[in-house]
Amino acid sequence: MGTTGTRQAYEFPSGVAPPLGQVRAWLRDQLDGVGRTTMADTELLTTELLTNAHEHADGVAELRVSVPSGRDVVRVEVDDRRPRLKPRRVTKNDPASPHGRGLALVEAISTTWGVDTGAGYKTVWAEIPVL
Repeated sequence: MGTTGTRQAYEFPSGVAPPLGQVRAWLRDQLDGVGRTTMADTELLTTELLTNAHEHADGVAELRVSVPSGRDVVRVEVDDRRPRLKPRRVTKNDPASPHGRGLALVEAISTTWGVDTGAGYKTVWAEIPVL
């Protein structure tokens, strides 16, 4: 696998929507060797985290992806600059609405996920099982 034991980063310009197609292609390059199911799950989860950061947290600062040594997971980390705004799962009142499913998908796809904060930034991370 291309990123075993190392983290690869994708940086985003300020004020621009994440180029999701380019990010998915970048992920495929970085994660060469993971199975198709793992790759599809990683692309979907990453797209959801990036979209949430763009729509709710003033944009994405950086995306990191790794396959930690000795673990059968892909770890995705998305940074934004709104540390006080914590992601929260919203109960959908309108099943036809296109919004409100992002964190439910993150929970369903990942083995674990969480939020780390620091001075001026927040990292939402998730781990996807390598199948």
